[in-house]
Amino acid sequence: MNDKTLITFIVIFIISVISFISYSTFNSETFGDEFINQVRIADSEDTLNELNDSDLVNLGKEICLNAEKWTNENASIEIITSQINNYGLLINKDDRIVPILRFQSTYELCPENISQLENLFINNE
Repeated sequence: MNDKTLITFIVIFIISVISFISYSTFNSETFGDEFINQVRIADSEDTLNELNDSDLVNLGKEICLNAEKWTNENASIEIITSQINNYGLLINKDDRIVPILRFQSTYELCPENISQLENLFINNE
């Protein structure tokens, strides 16, 4: 390779790296964006409409951070229902949003607790 080709290659490489870094910086999702999107789609009864996105993410974090208290499926539903009620949303344990929040909060916000979620269903068999 001659000097001109090498310099052209280096310049193109540098521009490519700068472009990639710029694109990644400006197009990155913030923590909880996918969780918010999935929960809003699944909430067909509009149970969580009163919560803004920040409160919804906080609720999701509280839910998944309490996963160690989920001794069985019913206990998890009762704990999650109580946490939702603490946000001023009065629901009962049969509301379909409860298992949706349990699943989505674990997978999207606290993936380290996936084994706890899986154990709920293994222990119920």
